[in-house]
Amino acid sequence: KYASSMQKLATTYWVENNLNTKSSTYSRIEWIKSHCEEYFLNGEKQKYDTREDDIKSKIDASFVTTVPEDYNTNAAYKKDQLPKCYDKNTEKTDKICFLDVGSCYNPFGDTDMFDVTAIDLNGLPDRVLCCDFLNVQIGEEQILSDDKQEILQLSKNSFHVIVFSLFLEYLPCPKQRYLCCKKAYELLRDSGILFIISPDSKHVGANAKIMKSWRYVLSKLGFMRIKYEKLRHIHCVIFRKCVFVDVAIRWANLQKLPDDDPLYANDTSIYIPQDFRNESNEDKEQDNHKYDREELTFMFNELPFE
Repeated sequence: KYASSMQKLATTYWVENNLNTKSSTYSRIEWIKSHCEEYFLNGEKQKYDTREDDIKSKIDASFVTTVPEDYNTNAAYKKDQLPKCYDKNTEKTDKICFLDVGSCYNPFGDTDMFDVTAIDLNGLPDRVLCCDFLNVQIGEEQILSDDKQEILQLSKNSFHVIVFSLFLEYLPCPKQRYLCCKKAYELLRDSGILFIISPDSKHVGANAKIMKSWRYVLSKLGFMRIKYEKLRHIHCVIFRKCVFVDVAIRWANLQKLPDDDPLYANDTSIYIPQDFRNESNEDKEQDNHKYDREELTFMFNELPFE
């Protein structure tokens, strides 16, 4: 029932919605597409390769993590590592390996530059594979069920892009969200990127502390934040998997953190605003109710109702 409902939404309302430039759905999907193109095809990856090399050179060699055997700072070598896809002048077959977690209806599946693996708890025949991302195994190769409808194991270091679009909020525990980000790190290739799209109808600074805590925790994991943008109802963030973990950790170590802030109580929790909605302060409670109404309006706008 869930799968058929998603298919109906995907082939009717959401198709039209994605063509509407004023739609929040259009915003997040097209935002991801455009930034993938900028990163892999228009030179941003090389820019951050150079930035990482520059930061690494400032770190004492004795504190730098082990260099991967296949890593080479030569610019020509790095260029060869880019996916040879979406070249408007040639017919090349390599594509950007793209994992869409919590996909629902695989909105990126028809994009030429992507080789999409779309997964969700409930699959959609021929579009979305069934997979519990939090608990799925990671190994040397991808393993499917006998009927090819469920992923039993994902291959480590195999994706250029992983997308968490309105996904982390479905996980009730900060530790679970962290474990999903850690799993994304293990699945990404070096210099691969993780998109996190998170709902928030408040103004850009309202949850700035939470956004900074994400950057801090993921830096400790080995991610460098390379892009942040607040759209009307969502935060859009891109994290890059650093070739050298110490480059990412360096930013976190330079931060002066407030004492006794629960956001930084440990390095293995990813918090969202809903985690702190049990405060007794009346003004904050009223603000929370307003926030809830705005979020509900945003979510209902993506449903096919007049």
